[in-house]
Amino acid sequence: MNMSEVIGLLVTLAAVWHLIGFALGPVYIHFSIRSLLGLAPYDPSWARGIRTADLHLWLSGLTLIVLGIWQKGFELYLSNPKLWCKVTVVLVWLASTQAMRHYGVPRLARGDARPMLRLSAVNIACWTYGVMLGCAKPLAYGVWSYPQFLSGFALTGALCFVGLKWLEGRAMQARPQRAGT
Repeated sequence: MNMSEVIGLLVTLAAVWHLIGFALGPVYIHFSIRSLLGLAPYDPSWARGIRTADLHLWLSGLTLIVLGIWQKGFELYLSNPKLWCKVTVVLVWLASTQAMRHYGVPRLARGDARPMLRLSAVNIACWTYGVMLGCAKPLAYGVWSYPQFLSGFALTGALCFVGLKWLEGRAMQARPQRAGT
């Protein structure tokens, strides 16, 4: 096995690790959103699960970057607009997560779920677009520009806000019906 094959194998293993970290997050987000909408009781283990998924995504993502630089070379790897969109998405995700912890959770503790729901829409957009970027290998290295990738992220964000607002409306309609039965 030559060095190129070894690096390829390591990239594949890191990608699987990244995929597993990614797969854990939406499961916990699903249960958390149900709780925020009043459709299920809150379970604090979900927060622990999301933090675990976050940690694995950070570690595996950094591993993929290091291996990508090793595989393609520093200049070529860093010239990829898709990489910089991924970095942007991760930074927005980090900001939304911190805003959830420092702003959304205290408001939620006072009975106001709206800030947490809005921040959740940002977070869901980051998770969703992150997976799309992961699958967008044919669009890398100049096929799409950074602004084109960002336009897709903005569209994904808008759809997540609309979708979560719609779910919030449905949950509000369902609450009186559940209480009456």
